[in-house]
Amino acid sequence: MGMTFTALADKQARDYMAPLTAVVGPMHHLTDAAKVMIEERAGSVIVLDASLPGPGLLSERDLAVAIASGADPAKDRVETWMRHDIASISPDTTLDAAARTMLRQGVRHCVVIFGGEAVGVISLRYLIGLVLGEDAQLPPPPGFGI
Repeated sequence: MGMTFTALADKQARDYMAPLTAVVGPMHHLTDAAKVMIEERAGSVIVLDASLPGPGLLSERDLAVAIASGADPAKDRVETWMRHDIASISPDTTLDAAARTMLRQGVRHCVVIFGGEAVGVISLRYLIGLVLGEDAQLPPPPGFGI
């Protein structure tokens, strides 16, 4: 049995955030970002680089917009299509507040920031799994020669 949505108010992001495993730099190509998403079974990649004022994010939706706009995924770089105005929360943020942040900003991922650094991520899919009492069941990643 899952927890109620109101029970999420007692849970903090620090205890439920996923580690940053899907990470690319701004100079990577869109194809590189897509491969990382497939390998990590993630719906987005966090974009980190010392030259950036903070973490960025490139989602599946951003990739779709790039391709529909005529981008060449093998040539265009992540920096051109990534979002700088990401949804971010602190480790002390409750999970219900994280869900509300995602809903209000129209996104599916919140980056957890501590001391100015990205330390984890909370996804809407994960929160839905907590409420339903089920782990997110993902299909096996496609081959694509990766």
